[in-house]
Amino acid sequence: MARPSGKANRIAALDQLCRAGTILHIADAARRIGASEITIRRDLGEGAGGLVCLGGYVMRAQEGAEGYSLTAAETREAEAKQIVAAEAAALIEPGDTIFLDCGTTTPCLAARVPQNAHVTVVTQALNIAEAVARLQGVTLILLAGLYHRETASFSSDEAVAMLGRINITKGFFSAAGVHETEGVTCFHFHEVPVKRAALSRSQQRYLVCDRSKWGKLRPATYARLDAFDRWIGGGEGAGR
Repeated sequence: MARPSGKANRIAALDQLCRAGTILHIADAARRIGASEITIRRDLGEGAGGLVCLGGYVMRAQEGAEGYSLTAAETREAEAKQIVAAEAAALIEPGDTIFLDCGTTTPCLAARVPQNAHVTVVTQALNIAEAVARLQGVTLILLAGLYHRETASFSSDEAVAMLGRINITKGFFSAAGVHETEGVTCFHFHEVPVKRAALSRSQQRYLVCDRSKWGKLRPATYARLDAFDRWIGGGEGAGR
């Protein structure tokens, strides 16, 4: 693409590249419009033209972390979330210690944990903890720390350290995007350390999200797709 002259033209060119919710690595965006990465960061420093640069990616503001709404996300693909949650819940067995990640599909899974399931649930998500805490015969371990209202979850170094002492038999992980080359992604960088620590401590690892997440690229990558034993909701051939 020819080098556009002036800030307005550069932003217009970036807007075209980010149509239909496409998210671009800043190096790719710079190459395609013939501008430097520094220039792009400066142009988008205040969300100009409805675009932002987050975590080295250029995207429309509504695709960025500041545009994420847990409440709004809960209503998207609601039926698919329930189907995915039912399939995941069937894998839980008495004696399991399971990790339930924050997100909008995993709470549907938490709601399917029965009374007296004789399992331990480990989570950093407040909404999941609230649901599980009411169940008899289910042990809850809440990974606490700084509370993030946008994801209804906690993060802290102490939570990561605590995970290092827990043997998780089955981990159920959420995703805001699943990308062929960039891997499994989420909106917020504060989610990454807990997700990665839980992955490393899980004997079996399940990605639980519907197929609409395929091809979406969010700011923070926390794992490669082959880190999971199975993608529940990913369709035919989604396992390793």
